[in-house]
Amino acid sequence: MQQDPHPFGRRIREKRLALRADDPAFSLRRLAARLGIQPSYLSRLERGASPSLSEAHILTLAEALDESPDVLLALAGKLPSDVRDALLARPESLCGLIRDITALPDQGASPWHDLRTLAASFRETQRLARVGSFNRDMLTGQDFWSEEFLRIFGLPADSPIPTFPEFLDLVHPDDRPAVEAVRHRLLAKGGSLRYEYRFRRSDGLWRYARAVARAERDASGRVTRIYGTVQDVTSERQARDNLRSMARFPEDNPNPVLRIGRDGALAYANPSCAALLDAWGMAVGAPMPAPFAAAANRALETGAPATIHIPVGETLLEITACPLPASREVNCYGRDVTLERRTGDNGNVFDPRLRQLFDDAGLGLFQSTPDGRILAVSDSMARLFGYGTPAAMLAAIGHDAAQVFLDPGQRARIVERLRRDGELTRLDVVNKRRDGSSFIGRLHVRLVNREGKQVVEGFVEDVSERRRMETELRAREERLKAHLRNFPLPTLTFVLKDRELVLADANRAAEALFRGRIGTCTDAPAGAIFHESPDVYLALWSALEARRTSRKRLSFRPPGAPAPGIFDMTFVCAAPDTVMLHAEEVTALEKARDDVRRTLTQLRAILDHVPYAASLVDTDGRTLFLNKAFRDLVGYTLEDIPDADAWMAKAYPDPKMRQKVVADWQATLGKQGRRVYPVRCGDGVTRLLDFTAAPLPDGKMLLTMRPPDGPEAPAGFGKPDAP
Repeated sequence: MQQDPHPFGRRIREKRLALRADDPAFSLRRLAARLGIQPSYLSRLERGASPSLSEAHILTLAEALDESPDVLLALAGKLPSDVRDALLARPESLCGLIRDITALPDQGASPWHDLRTLAASFRETQRLARVGSFNRDMLTGQDFWSEEFLRIFGLPADSPIPTFPEFLDLVHPDDRPAVEAVRHRLLAKGGSLRYEYRFRRSDGLWRYARAVARAERDASGRVTRIYGTVQDVTSERQARDNLRSMARFPEDNPNPVLRIGRDGALAYANPSCAALLDAWGMAVGAPMPAPFAAAANRALETGAPATIHIPVGETLLEITACPLPASREVNCYGRDVTLERRTGDNGNVFDPRLRQLFDDAGLGLFQSTPDGRILAVSDSMARLFGYGTPAAMLAAIGHDAAQVFLDPGQRARIVERLRRDGELTRLDVVNKRRDGSSFIGRLHVRLVNREGKQVVEGFVEDVSERRRMETELRAREERLKAHLRNFPLPTLTFVLKDRELVLADANRAAEALFRGRIGTCTDAPAGAIFHESPDVYLALWSALEARRTSRKRLSFRPPGAPAPGIFDMTFVCAAPDTVMLHAEEVTALEKARDDVRRTLTQLRAILDHVPYAASLVDTDGRTLFLNKAFRDLVGYTLEDIPDADAWMAKAYPDPKMRQKVVADWQATLGKQGRRVYPVRCGDGVTRLLDFTAAPLPDGKMLLTMRPPDGPEAPAGFGKPDAP
């Protein structure tokens, strides 16, 4: 029994024999000669021998047999070199993408659809994702910026697109060489590049941009366009810098910073703790001494900071234990209070070093008696209340500290609380300046014994601007919530709680989508809401973990809906623990696309069975379709003549004839026309063909051709051209 040949050999043998039935040029010997191999070797391949042809030979064979090069390479167990290089260069992204594509059902080619809908969806997607796009045609010099790109640069949506030199004027002078280098590298080597630069918005502010650019080449390797995306990452850069600064805060802090673990042991100590650790014999990992442990337990029990004083040689440290209830840990912050010992006559002058420290921080330092006599104020305290010097303030109100309050009775209430609690922190009061104006002061005060006498001491800071900004921020948050509430797209907000994403909020459009049942879903886990749509649930977690925005088209059946629908969903990681989901139903659009696909398939099938040759040409000269009769009559495939330029070069090798045909073609655009031309066909034979051009409503041209009726073709036609 004859063994089944190798699929590669079976494929090329079947195709060669089919072509040989109409053309003797596809005999075994003549085809082998075209390939530059021995006929015996080609015969062995067709009988099932394992193919060991080079990629160049397989590509030549595919061209000769009018076969797909990728298919023949795959049957021979090979990958196209460009595909292999791409996979080796980016295995993480491309291999995963290929697996995702192979898992999808084959839905055919994407049809053309309503460009206005597509453009609106494109703009909305970029607006939600805050990513703009650009495209530079290197042949025409024409530039395109999307609306979001213009918005990022602070330009109106209808403003003229800046040229590349005008764009460079917006880039920070220090970053222009890097941006120009990206352009030169793309033009020289192609590929894609990621880069960042600073730019000046139209309002004059400097911002940071992160861009991705890619170069597109034509068949000759020339770069025809550069396109890519840009995103304003100023906030991200600032947040990253802030995080880095915060991460360095404990290490760089000149004061001791410690952390007590939930087991009562010392979990962390910054370098400034060295003297404290040595004096008290503490070490990281060892149990904390009794004073620290007691303060930590008191802070955890009360949920409020607890303060203790620890002597370290001649230095007195004040340690404040701040509880972390969630982790049952305690952070301890120390400060040197030795300098708070008063010096000078009757203690009415602070230590110069202490005054300088508080003045630099903008804090007003003071001491007074419980009955209201001011003992001492710092320079910053005097300036805060409108006095030129501490002496001037003491002279004006030295015996009545209540005058610094807009409500004079406020001080008596503060002293009463101090007698009960001993210390007050972050107490906001309304203070009065010398000129009668007021400000909000944040008071930190305590009642202590100094040489057997009770003294009220502390400091105050002006937090009026901070409070104003907090009020404005709350107002902005309310406006944002109102905007989100009335946002036309259904929007669901999920928050991470106890290791589960739960629904925290939904706008009116989401209530309509859920048919009024969204209230029953509040605080429900995302897994329960999307139990029939696991892909949506996984996309929520992916957006949260990747800390980025993604857009996917997924199936989802809202509660009460008779059947699932198709939704364009945008997943936005709004905070480290928050994900927002925007959902736009596109079920009707998908149905319309399916209808268009079926219609196009039917039209292609009809054109493939008409008895005359037909081709469809786009408005820009691209060849969109060739039917079987065209390929049989003329001998060219869509790969041979992808556009009008390729067709003119192959069909009319004579320059004069080509010039005449081009002029006729341009004159016929958009009109009904008929011409008879000699055409050089794919087999090298020049044939006289009768062309009919018919314009279509959308601007495309339908060309039909057949041998002309009438007498024989002129001399020279119907014979192979001379080599």
